[in-house]
Amino acid sequence: MRKIMMVMAGALLLSGCSDNQVILPKENSVENSLESATTAPDLLLAENKIDQVAIYGRAQGDVFSSLTVQIDQASQTYSWSNVSNPSFYPVIYRGSLGTEGKDMIVIVLTKGTGTGIHESEVHVLRPDFTEIPVIDPREFVLKEIQLELHREKALRHYTLKVNEREYSYDIDDRDSSDWFEQPSVQNIIRYDVRDQELVAELPIQIAIGQYLGNAIVKYRLVNGELRPSTVELSVE
Repeated sequence: MRKIMMVMAGALLLSGCSDNQVILPKENSVENSLESATTAPDLLLAENKIDQVAIYGRAQGDVFSSLTVQIDQASQTYSWSNVSNPSFYPVIYRGSLGTEGKDMIVIVLTKGTGTGIHESEVHVLRPDFTEIPVIDPREFVLKEIQLELHREKALRHYTLKVNEREYSYDIDDRDSSDWFEQPSVQNIIRYDVRDQELVAELPIQIAIGQYLGNAIVKYRLVNGELRPSTVELSVE
């Protein structure tokens, strides 16, 4: 009789607990949720396996509107954008920038392209994802160059002074119907790393489809910022 009562008591205890029953997740549900949270974005856009840097992006229309940067074993997502054309996927570099900048990650993005237009953007990160500001080079270029124009009948004689050097150009006035009053460096800019230096290349435009070489701006790390330091002219 005592055994029967013990069994009945156990049954009552179990039925009482069922009203407040806690359902535990399956053994692998935690792993599955972590896997979903850390799943890489849709597409690998750029990767440097040796330097352990990669960029992933999620496409929205004709751009990638969200980019995830992976450095070593960590990653961070930014609201940067890049065109979806594979010819203009991001470019990455990891190394020093000059004598002061050690172990930096340079990411060059392309935000827009077209006839007479190439808009790129550069971001420089430390391995802990701290971003180093990069000063826009366009104002610096316009301050550092001097352009003189002398017209003679149907010819336009340009003298361009850059970094204490002079360059001369003779252009037929009929080559364009829309000459600029001042040189422009607004529509095309390309960033790159050359000889461990961050550089920006900006064609000097004087009319639609008319250029006077490319201004090559070199950067230097000053007080925690990458600032334009020198400009040279490339006539290639």
